[in-house]
Amino acid sequence: MDTRVELKICEACGSLFYRDKKHHNTYCAGCEALLKNFPTPETRKLKGRPGRKGKMLAWIHEVEDEGKQ
Repeated sequence: MDTRVELKICEACGSLFYRDKKHHNTYCAGCEALLKNFPTPETRKLKGRPGRKGKMLAWIHEVEDEGKQ
């Protein structure tokens, strides 16, 4: 039985490894094991600029307080 392999470069550490032609992994076995611990983009919470809710609520309370006086 013939197995065709390719010599590839790991995109994480730069080492050379053999990859079966049928598989399309881009990392060596060592880096692949380490990268399994990282969260996937779907499970990672996106951090960004906080919303403006706090400023708007403060403005509403200020307007309500002025109306009571």
